[in-house]
Amino acid sequence: MKKSGMFFSGFMVLIVIAAIASAFFIGFKIARDKQEPAIIAIMNIEGTIKDIGELATAEYGYTIAQTTDKPNMKVVGFEIPFTSSKVIYSYEGLIKAGIDFNKIEVTVNEANKTIFIELPDAEILSSEVDFDSLIVYDAKYNPFNVFTFSDMNLGLTALKEKAEESAITNGLLIRAADNAQSILKTTVMSFYDPGEYKIEFY
Repeated sequence: MKKSGMFFSGFMVLIVIAAIASAFFIGFKIARDKQEPAIIAIMNIEGTIKDIGELATAEYGYTIAQTTDKPNMKVVGFEIPFTSSKVIYSYEGLIKAGIDFNKIEVTVNEANKTIFIELPDAEILSSEVDFDSLIVYDAKYNPFNVFTFSDMNLGLTALKEKAEESAITNGLLIRAADNAQSILKTTVMSFYDPGEYKIEFY
């Protein structure tokens, strides 16, 4: 009877341990599913401008590097130490700027041989991130708090806005306007004698 009782007691202990372990891992899963979004720490931008001869008259190529942190997980309101994750990665992107050619107006004054060209302001026409350009430089993963592509892409809208600000600061719109003038001047002067006519932009 003693052996039977000891066996029963040992069996009950195993059941209790298994129940506690199951509750612990279920708690981890619930915490992971309800984990707060990754925190974005912005970023370094390197850009170059080069001329292009399209409706878009200039482009800005850049690299976005950022660090994303996922804080320690919480179970029943308590923070679990050593469950944070961190990753450093980068994307490449391309911003195009130019002129809306539909808004261009050309007036020729034959009396003083002057061609007046009214140009709209240069503007950003497109801003794209190349998702295939993803490079992960450093990562510290926790198996209970892993990163997803959704986490990495979380801050891309803000990053694109920051890249556009950087492009404008570095003269993208000025370059686009200058290139538009050059293209239009070459095109218009193919119909008029450049030795006789002059062009004025406004």
